[in-house]
Amino acid sequence: MDMLINLVPQRFGTQPDEVFRNADFVVTAVDCAQAGPMLTLENSRGSLRVLPYSGMTIWDADFDGYSLKSGRRSVKAARCHPHSGIAFHSPWPYEDGSSSELNMQRVALQLEGNTLTLYGSGELADRQCRLRPAVSLTADSAQFSIDMQITNLAEAPLPLNYVCQLNYGCIPAAIFRQNLPAPALMPTGSIADRGVLCSDDLSLYVDQAEFFMLASKGRRYVTRFSTAQFNYGLRPVTQQGSQRLFRFIQPATGKGDKLPAMVIEAGKMRAFSVTTGVV
Repeated sequence: MDMLINLVPQRFGTQPDEVFRNADFVVTAVDCAQAGPMLTLENSRGSLRVLPYSGMTIWDADFDGYSLKSGRRSVKAARCHPHSGIAFHSPWPYEDGSSSELNMQRVALQLEGNTLTLYGSGELADRQCRLRPAVSLTADSAQFSIDMQITNLAEAPLPLNYVCQLNYGCIPAAIFRQNLPAPALMPTGSIADRGVLCSDDLSLYVDQAEFFMLASKGRRYVTRFSTAQFNYGLRPVTQQGSQRLFRFIQPATGKGDKLPAMVIEAGKMRAFSVTTGVV
């Protein structure tokens, strides 16, 4: 380990404060009036804006001049003025779709080699469950990883319906590619509640799923994950007039119908990891 900085809420003030800088990264802390304590992790390709005390939510990701959340060109003036209440990545929801406040007991910034990781650990307010969310960014890369460890502290199994919510902007002319056959993505009865296209069990086809979204001007986005961790993929459907548009894939442990497809046994831990960003 090259560097470890423990962070506290008092470090986040109304004016941006540079927490760390080296040849590859700059990290800035600020208490954003609209979103609360926010850390900006920046490398040569772009930046992640993370809310460390809100489950390590990524508010937005800007790389190569574009916002991944909106799909439009980045607006530098809006760095501390989020333009939407929908986060790019949200913390783990329960099997019933609700969420609980995560009492973050520790937040730390770690540098190891050419990888910068922001992680936290804490327990859910009304569940016997410990979470360790993390976000990692590599030098000179426009891809980043979103990790989650969930430990069941109870004496009974914990039902789990976890969706890694990658809320990429809806790009009407986008072309989708993946390392899976068409039947895996559109099985019979694949349109679930709330207009979501649900895949078949992806673990039946590949060990590592890889999805691409090809946009205009040569922009390409990728999402990769293990199908042993996330064995389903959800694709939200947006209606624009008479046109039905599909958003980028969201890794999931279930079919998106609130029925948990996975459980964590008492005292056990499960780890999840997704890599996403610009190719």
